[in-house]
Amino acid sequence: MGVYRICRSFTVESGHMLSKHPERCRYPHGHTRRIEIVLTGTQLNDHDMIVDFKALKLALEETVEIFDHSMAVNSEDPMRKVLETMAPKGVVVFDHTDPTTEVIARDIFESVQEILKSGWSGKSKSGVRYEIPRNQLTVERVRVYETPHSWAEYGLSQL
Repeated sequence: MGVYRICRSFTVESGHMLSKHPERCRYPHGHTRRIEIVLTGTQLNDHDMIVDFKALKLALEETVEIFDHSMAVNSEDPMRKVLETMAPKGVVVFDHTDPTTEVIARDIFESVQEILKSGWSGKSKSGVRYEIPRNQLTVERVRVYETPHSWAEYGLSQL
């Protein structure tokens, strides 16, 4: 049986601190991250797509936007409280884990997986209703670029 594969990319300006890192990455720094979310499906819908790209954008933007103009930190980082005081809505906390690019890719993968499992429906700004039926798509992988030359991804095992 054949499979269809699509990708929706997002770009965010994202900061992080890696408190376990031995060098400068332990300090606050940022990246222009490109996030690629690859989905698969075996059937086309009534519009001859596995899902409309607009539906995907609307359904996933909250998951991705949390990283835009925010600082991701380990819950145990000594700077966490200071950052949360300075920007209460601009800190993304990872429980006992450094927010490496690998960890961010896994976090987004798991969030997208939950959305696809339960399904999604919503409206665009122009009032058009979009839907992603539950359990009809699979997240194959999430690739997060830290720079134009380096990325990490999390996905289904290829073994």
